[in-house]
Amino acid sequence: SRTRLIGPNCPGLINPGAKCKIGIMPGAIHLPGRVGVLSRSGTLTYEAVGQLTALGLGQSSCVGIGGDPIIGTNFVDILRLFDADPETDAVVMIGEIGGTMEQDAAAFIKSDFSKPVAALVVGASAPPGKRMGHAGAIITGESARAEFKIAALRDSGAWIIPTPADIGTTAQEMLTSKGLVS
Repeated sequence: SRTRLIGPNCPGLINPGAKCKIGIMPGAIHLPGRVGVLSRSGTLTYEAVGQLTALGLGQSSCVGIGGDPIIGTNFVDILRLFDADPETDAVVMIGEIGGTMEQDAAAFIKSDFSKPVAALVVGASAPPGKRMGHAGAIITGESARAEFKIAALRDSGAWIIPTPADIGTTAQEMLTSKGLVS
C-alpha cells in the first residue's frame, strides 16, 4: 500500500500550495514555495516555517515526523519523497538528540540525495540520560549526542544551522549559493 504513518507525537504535514493539511500545523504561517521542511520537533517546525515565510521563502511541504523513539516514517523516508518531488528544490531538516536517525539521514544525503539540505540539531547542552521534552529526546549513548549528529550531517555536505534563530538566514544563504534564489 502507499499508506504512510506519520508520528506519533507529531504536528502532521502540510502542503501550502495544494492547501492540504493533515494535523495541527497552523496553516496561516505557511507560504507556498519550493523548500521542504522536515522535523522531529513540532514547535521548531513552526519556528522554521515562520522564519522562511518572513524571508519570502515558501514551502513545498512540511512534515513533522515526531520525536518518539519508535515512529512510522523517518527522515530518510521523507528525504526520498522530497528528492523525487519536482516542487522541492531544497530541504530544511530539524533533528535533535536521541537515537541515530540524523546519522541515517546524513548517510542517505551523502550517497543518494540530489538537493541541498540545511540541518539543525538541537539539544547540545542536554545532560546524558535525562529526557528533554519527550521520549525520543534522551542521550543514551555517544552517537545520540548532538555533536555526533552534527558531524555526520556536516560530512554529508549539509549546511549546518548553528542555532534555531539562524534557520531562515542559513537556508537563505544555502539557496542563494546554489542559485535557487537571488
